[in-house]
Amino acid sequence: MTRILSALLLALTLLLFGVAPSAVAEPIHVNGRGHVQDRGWLAWVSDSQTIGTTGKSLRLEAIELRGGVGMVSAHVQDIGWMPAVYGGTTAGTTGRSLRMEAIRVASDVPGWRIECRPHVQDIGWMPWVGDGKVCGTTGRSKRLEAVQLRLTRA
Repeated sequence: MTRILSALLLALTLLLFGVAPSAVAEPIHVNGRGHVQDRGWLAWVSDSQTIGTTGKSLRLEAIELRGGVGMVSAHVQDIGWMPAVYGGTTAGTTGRSLRMEAIRVASDVPGWRIECRPHVQDIGWMPWVGDGKVCGTTGRSKRLEAVQLRLTRA
């Protein structure tokens, strides 16, 4: 019975946080991938690496995140803010040719927060913003082209 409970706890922790229970106290990583115009899903990256593209004028249409990510919400062209989704689930849209304009992300790991840095059409890289803040622009019809994410101690 103890082995079953231990296995269930490990599986649940891996599903929710993307890390084993013993790793939560140590530095953890956020992993993500983006769905990009004319490219589809790009490879998974982690820890401040770029999700999406820069210098190619391509829109980021959707994003998937895992590892310390509690909530992700996307602001999408012609839709506005979509309902929040949770780590490992797609935020944004695919197959509809709609641009993401901004995202909000928040960590669910105690003592950690997620910071996001957007690359926006006609603006370029914008400053880092913290947990739950708007990462990108709204009301300006500017495409989100890429983001970088990092976990920092709260």
